[in-house]
Amino acid sequence: MISNVIRKSFSKIVLYGIPLFYFLVAVSFYLGTYDSAQIKITIVQIGGIFLICSWLILKFEEDLFSNLRQNPIVTVPILLFLVSGLISYLFSYFHYASLNEFLRRLIYCLLALSIMDMFADKKNINRLINFLIFATYIVCIYSVIQFLDIQFFPPPPDKGLDPFVWRQAFGNKIFSTFGNPNFLGDFLVVMSPIVLALFFKKRKFHLFFLWVLITFSTIATYSKGAWIGYGLGLLTFAFLFVNFILNIQKSKRIFILIIMSILTITTITGAILIQLKKRPDSASFRTCTWLSTLEMINTNPVLGTGIGTFYVTYPSFRRPEIFFIEGAHNTETDHCENEYLEVFYDEGMVGIGIFLTLIAVFLSLGLRNLAYFRKRNLNDGTLAYLQLGIISAMVAQLGHNLVCVSLRFVSSGVMLWLLIGLIGAISFQYIKKEKIDLTLFPAIVKRILQIIIFLMMSYLIFIFYGFFEADELHATAIYYSKQGQWNQSLEFFDKTIGKNPSFIMPRYFKANNYNDRFQPEDMNNALREYENLWKLAPNYVQSRFLVGALYTKLWAEYNLQYRTFLAKKDDKNAEIALKKRDENFEKAVKYYNQYKLIDPIFPETYYRLAWLYIQNGDYKKAFAEYEEHLNAPDKLMSKPDYWKPRRKNEYAFTYINIGSLYFIMNNFAKAEESFNKSLEIVPNSLQGLKSLAAVYDKTNQKDKFNQTVEILKKLYPNDQYVLTLALKS
Repeated sequence: MISNVIRKSFSKIVLYGIPLFYFLVAVSFYLGTYDSAQIKITIVQIGGIFLICSWLILKFEEDLFSNLRQNPIVTVPILLFLVSGLISYLFSYFHYASLNEFLRRLIYCLLALSIMDMFADKKNINRLINFLIFATYIVCIYSVIQFLDIQFFPPPPDKGLDPFVWRQAFGNKIFSTFGNPNFLGDFLVVMSPIVLALFFKKRKFHLFFLWVLITFSTIATYSKGAWIGYGLGLLTFAFLFVNFILNIQKSKRIFILIIMSILTITTITGAILIQLKKRPDSASFRTCTWLSTLEMINTNPVLGTGIGTFYVTYPSFRRPEIFFIEGAHNTETDHCENEYLEVFYDEGMVGIGIFLTLIAVFLSLGLRNLAYFRKRNLNDGTLAYLQLGIISAMVAQLGHNLVCVSLRFVSSGVMLWLLIGLIGAISFQYIKKEKIDLTLFPAIVKRILQIIIFLMMSYLIFIFYGFFEADELHATAIYYSKQGQWNQSLEFFDKTIGKNPSFIMPRYFKANNYNDRFQPEDMNNALREYENLWKLAPNYVQSRFLVGALYTKLWAEYNLQYRTFLAKKDDKNAEIALKKRDENFEKAVKYYNQYKLIDPIFPETYYRLAWLYIQNGDYKKAFAEYEEHLNAPDKLMSKPDYWKPRRKNEYAFTYINIGSLYFIMNNFAKAEESFNKSLEIVPNSLQGLKSLAAVYDKTNQKDKFNQTVEILKKLYPNDQYVLTLALKS
């Protein structure tokens, strides 16, 4: 009795739960968390664990994976890839980062196996596909709404057709329910061939209309990677359709394929070239990131550095060009925009070898399925068309992920493993199977194992729900932080870390809050939090620079104490303050120099170091810092003249700093030379002209002074300092 209840109940949970799971991953978003896609992550974590454990409980009850055990060709590559991830996790230096990615790998692989096992039936496959089609309709309709909102409604904060606060978050690019144009594009390139295949089979208008919506939405993402994936999917579909489904002469098949190839390649290539001309930085960003990743791979090419650790080690290898491209220094790159390179970095030659083998096995298996259907004259059946769409979708997604990071995000990751699972499930349709009902364990042992699985499932669901709560708490903490309500902000950051200890960002923000508030003991609190942060990510964004800034504050405090004690002729306390001042000076210099290794073009690092040396009376080292900043592009980049103009204001300001230091030293000729160099970079800049006027005033060069003031009056008539200079002229 109990056995029948378990079989029926858990069988329905899996057969209906997996289609619902994929529907929810596609359409769900929640704007009350820090990350709008956190709800998708939570659905994959909680829903995936719930479905997998339900499947395991069912399998212990009935046949103990008979389908999978009889077909090792489909199960072994998946299990090997799972084992590769486990070994990579065990040998990783950063277990928090690796654990998160390994748990996703575990969910993905077991989901694929459960789909193979439970959906080896046409009725169940159709149910799953129908849920996906319904989800695709919702995604595409919202895409059209976003497109119309962009075209015909004003930008935020005004209201538009899109009712949500994230409207127009990516400018003219749509992102629908995925919160990112690239992730939307990945979903669309998967669904495009599947929907097209079903249309050719069923000839129903709503499927053709949906395919048109998918095509339109893919274009409107303006994602070049998605366009590549879409084109590959279409070409693969045409090749397979002509060779496996259509029953026509070989010459006609070749003609159709040539025409399709020319049209698709020409259209996609032309569109990409136009986009590259508009946004060349996109290609430059990927090229620089890939080159850095290759260097990272070379540090441990056989076994890799650890699954999920890319974002931890990448800052030490990032090229300076990236900062010019991003226009900022406090950003992070979590992934390398190429799934294959990232697997190679994570798990080395062994891992990438297994991954490529897995892909080859399932693409080959899909082609074998199509060959079987054709040989048995079944190539006009629904399964044959579905297999056609699924292989094309897999090629499209794998092509997309040559130039995009999508597979590292759950909304895309689950789709690849769905395709793998469905290829295996379709292959089970025609493999002769014998029902195996093994009783390897006594009933009591079976129940104990099922209870253990249930308890493990409950524990993991509790943990993963805590991750979701952490993202909500993090959003609240940031709100209080922006309001300057430090106590409330710190309280919520503590709660966030408590719910998700692997969440790096709240540790960074918490340390920064202490740094900004800077009450008694906040120095120690901030340093403690930065140390905790570095255990998870040693070079996280600007943390090294900010620690240098902390020690600079302490240096200034002890310097004031030293001068105060000297004035009071308190030699003992003056000596103590001097010692502490010098200690903090050395620590500030140490951490600023560490940050220079990570971000060698950030001007503020050089300015802070130069300022410290100036305060210490070491003008030679101050000049050296300024010169190092000016020379960094030539030293670090292959095409410095291409990148330097993007930050010309920074280099102009460095020359002003050099000139100001010469001015302090009464070397007015050198000061004038430096200010003129600044003006060569940024002509007629306010600061450059004012500095030059100060030199002419100091050296009593009245004609040049008056000429400079006239230029300033003309260009900056409302500047208060210019008005003051005008009175002198």
